[in-house]
Amino acid sequence: MGPPSDRNIIIMVEPQCAAFEHAQFNAALLRTVRLAYPSSKIVFYGEKAHLGYVRDELARIHGADRVDFRIMGIPNRKSSRWRRLPLEFSLCCRILAGISRTDISALIFCSVTNINLLSLKILMRIKRFHLPTVAIVHGALAGIARRSLSPWSWIMGFKRVLALPHPRNLRLIVLGDSILSNVKKMLPRHISQWQSLDLGYLWPSQGSEALCHPLPIDSPVCFGFLGISSKGFDVFCQLAQDIAPRPGNAAFIMVGFYNGPAQKKPICRYVPQIPDKPLSRKEFEDRLNRLSYVVWTAEPDHYRLSASATFLDALAFLKPGIYQRNDYIEYYFDRMGDIGYLCDSYEEMVAVIKAIILEFPIIRYQRQIENIRKGRIMFEPGTLAPRLRAIVDDCVA
Repeated sequence: MGPPSDRNIIIMVEPQCAAFEHAQFNAALLRTVRLAYPSSKIVFYGEKAHLGYVRDELARIHGADRVDFRIMGIPNRKSSRWRRLPLEFSLCCRILAGISRTDISALIFCSVTNINLLSLKILMRIKRFHLPTVAIVHGALAGIARRSLSPWSWIMGFKRVLALPHPRNLRLIVLGDSILSNVKKMLPRHISQWQSLDLGYLWPSQGSEALCHPLPIDSPVCFGFLGISSKGFDVFCQLAQDIAPRPGNAAFIMVGFYNGPAQKKPICRYVPQIPDKPLSRKEFEDRLNRLSYVVWTAEPDHYRLSASATFLDALAFLKPGIYQRNDYIEYYFDRMGDIGYLCDSYEEMVAVIKAIILEFPIIRYQRQIENIRKGRIMFEPGTLAPRLRAIVDDCVA
């Protein structure tokens, strides 16, 4: 990984995601960084296929000028944890060595694993690395709530790594204030390490067909499951079956794909055409545009420490939701107003859907759409850019 020759540069690194994983998030983050540092050049390092997805996503909305995409090898996540340890440590060594000789403004890790963080903490101290550095924590954060007696968790677990001495010029970012609030409760001694930034999103352009939101006056009310099947699709199928819509009265569709073993793929009478692989962009938009409501059936406890890209997909297409109450969604209901329904139980979700089918709440539905349209500005890169810059500016060694 050779050092860039330009000065006044922001370095962004994606150390673990390949292909389409997190591509939409990283494109929005890239746009946020560009707006936070309008006179700087951005160099983005990542896996080859992932760079292509990020570039395409960014160009689809805004173009990718002033971004230098550079290919970087990343460890295979299917390797054993002990095998990945030296690989990820070596990756961090190459990153810091490649930029230590250059006048860089900031280093941004688009995601981080427990080993990445361990490597950063060790190397930043050994090498006296004083560059402002931020690392965005996604799924790894679940490790602070997980109890395990395995040797790996005791030595290398995320909670264990967090307890190690923390460089003053390193900040960890979680994707939302509700998540930060839970981190404060669980790790009160380490809260100075953390900051929050809402999950960013590149909304479709104003003229895009993706912003259509046909009201289901003369057509069935359409309820949709967004995302991968492991996040509550079985509950969605059960909802469809328990509600048992009459023909022409309501429809249930999947806007995502089944990601489990083929032999366990559910057969849902009321949820037709369950994809086995990620949808194309066109099919994704076509299916989402058909929806009247997004239905959220994921385990609520998961969203104490995790943000949701599918929630922002719903906002992007101006779709009110029917959600199982959880900290993450409830926080945005409080900020945006009525953007759907918060349900405290499965039975309440059934009751809400049946009531909607029986008599569609057209006035409230229009108000929910307008609340989404106005409130989602908080996720736009232009809104997030000043906050991101303030976080970086606070990373003083």
